[in-house]
Amino acid sequence: MKRLTALAALLLVASFAAAQTATVLSGPFDEALAKAKKENKLVLVDFYSSG
Repeated sequence: MKRLTALAALLLVASFAAAQTATVLSGPFDEALAKAKKENKLVLVDFYSSG
């Protein structure tokens, strides 16, 4: 029974973590840094190449 309760709690926490969405900004990098600093958040830079 304890395992079932622990599993249910873990799934509940995971569902809350998955509910957060990323904000995609298009524009100058300096503006993204300023907005992140204002909101006390991190900036993730994603690079993609197909060649």
